[in-house]
Amino acid sequence: MNIRLVGAALAALLFTASAASAEFSGRARVIDGDTFSIRQQRIRIAAIDACERDQTGFKNGGIWRCGFEARRFLASMIDGKHVRCVEIDRDQYRRLVGQCFIESSDIGLEMVKAGQASLLLRYLPRSHPIDLDQYRRAENRARQLGQGLWGAEVESPSSYRRSNASD
Repeated sequence: MNIRLVGAALAALLFTASAASAEFSGRARVIDGDTFSIRQQRIRIAAIDACERDQTGFKNGGIWRCGFEARRFLASMIDGKHVRCVEIDRDQYRRLVGQCFIESSDIGLEMVKAGQASLLLRYLPRSHPIDLDQYRRAENRARQLGQGLWGAEVESPSSYRRSNASD
């Protein structure tokens, strides 16, 4: 009887380990600056936060559509192309949260490098494959160069979501 319990525990452990590192891939359809879908599965890019679709800020003396720009940048990189994601978690909306790649390029890292997204680390599980030092260096560089949202007056996407949440 103990052997059955040990076997069941081992099977559960193996299933959990394989589910935690599951991969999901296919043709991407961009939704906004940090979310896209593959075969009806919504995927949130881990560790980043981009402006919301209708969010604006001020840049070069005028209104800057940061949400539109973030979506446009992500779409130019991945829309209609084959994307591979390593599942890291599921969020409160049941979206897959993943570190995603187009060929060998880390999509989240590319968004941060371009200043189209900032880091959002508080929701990352303790065990994840992301090289956070590389992401921090990329964000610092984008900030120093004034790229994207770092060259504008923009409310953080999380603050924008809170102040524009529908009741």
